[in-house]
Amino acid sequence: MDHQPDMRDWSFAKRALAEIEQAKRKKWYSFWVQVELPNGEKHWYQLPKDVQYAMRQHERKHHQDWFLIIKGALINVPVSAYDEKGDVEIKTGIIRRAEKRHQHTFDPAKISRSQFVQPRYCWWGISNQKEMIIYLQHNHNAANRNEIRQDVRIINHKWQKEHWQQPCQLAIKYGLLISVLMLMGGWAPLRILIFSGAILVLLGSLLLNLYLNQVQ
Repeated sequence: MDHQPDMRDWSFAKRALAEIEQAKRKKWYSFWVQVELPNGEKHWYQLPKDVQYAMRQHERKHHQDWFLIIKGALINVPVSAYDEKGDVEIKTGIIRRAEKRHQHTFDPAKISRSQFVQPRYCWWGISNQKEMIIYLQHNHNAANRNEIRQDVRIINHKWQKEHWQQPCQLAIKYGLLISVLMLMGGWAPLRILIFSGAILVLLGSLLLNLYLNQVQ
């Protein structure tokens, strides 16, 4: 049995605040997620009923860190109103935040789709990109399937750029510096070897930098 505090000696204000907090804890809540779209916009969506139930079960077992199972996952969300046929434009975004709210919406345009999946990152990006695209495309029309494919690729490219842009620029800088220094010296075998290596690093870094800066 839960321990109930004795409020008989409390002031009216303290008792009122305590009763409000108790009512909030007892009130039904919903799980909401903040989704960042590929263009950088962030919007809040309520999770659908089937995911709400699963999240509630998970939250009971992992009360302190329940949000970790969904934070960073890719999820499909509507970005338009549903038409009379029930069709809607879908995009894939990444979950940046998750929270419980004593709030519920009946607007389907504010409710995410059930498909969400955690990306597995390797040294170069999302290693399970193909599997993610196939899973997220399930039960969508051709236009939305194409949009989901492009969105996942953009998200992957952004991750690559965030993790490789700075090392790439440093490699260009030092590759160019070493090449110039080697040219200023003689042509001993060791210098030729270092110069050749610096040129290869410089060319590779320039190509990588071109890829990272390409428009999606």
